[in-house]
Amino acid sequence: MDRQTTNSSRNPNEFVRKAAQAYSEKYGFRKITEGLYVVVDVNRARRIADVYENLPIDDSGNPAVRKAYQPLAEEIEAQWNFAIDAMGITFEPWRYEGQPYATNSAEMCSDVRNHHHLYFYQGGDPHPLLGRLDSATGLSLNGKFRAIHDLFGHAAEGYGFGPRGEENAWIKHSQMFSADAQRALTTETRGQNCWVNFGRHNYDPTDHHTNRPLAKRPYAIQKAALLPDEFSDFSVFMTELKS
Repeated sequence: MDRQTTNSSRNPNEFVRKAAQAYSEKYGFRKITEGLYVVVDVNRARRIADVYENLPIDDSGNPAVRKAYQPLAEEIEAQWNFAIDAMGITFEPWRYEGQPYATNSAEMCSDVRNHHHLYFYQGGDPHPLLGRLDSATGLSLNGKFRAIHDLFGHAAEGYGFGPRGEENAWIKHSQMFSADAQRALTTETRGQNCWVNFGRHNYDPTDHHTNRPLAKRPYAIQKAALLPDEFSDFSVFMTELKS
């Protein structure tokens, strides 16, 4: 995979970067690699999209799936609480039509930078394993996950919501999770986004990408399942990236 070793074309948020590093140090994770801006490997993205298409919607009876999603749920809560208590971030559920910030990641990043505030989306399909509601707030784990992913995956480095930004947000945020949780994170981010942007519905009969606007691409079906190790083992990916 080609890469760019600096992130000069983005607009990193040093406050969020430092907080992410502090979180990782607190929980015994390695120092986060910052400033990457990789180019999407389209062939791999298309393979991931095909695999995601064929995953079961609810594989929660699979012990391996539960082994990944249980720590993901716990670590979502930990990051949510860290963002509020240690960083002073205000997360606010989006209560209007459509998505907060639409496809404008710059607006979201500006909201975080200038106001320490972030809207997050609550809708979509019910999640088999992240649908549990917090009795104190009425929020689901899935909603909290969307909020912390936008904060630590996107806003920290200024990554957009397009295919390249989403791949890089997966790289960034993956470094803040334990190995088991990271496998579930990959389904929720890399898997879904590859399907949205490189699934077969994006290609015409001659196999050319139709490049329809991001806002007009269908959302992926919410699934609780795991991608194969070749797509979800982050340690292997980072080794490959450095080679």
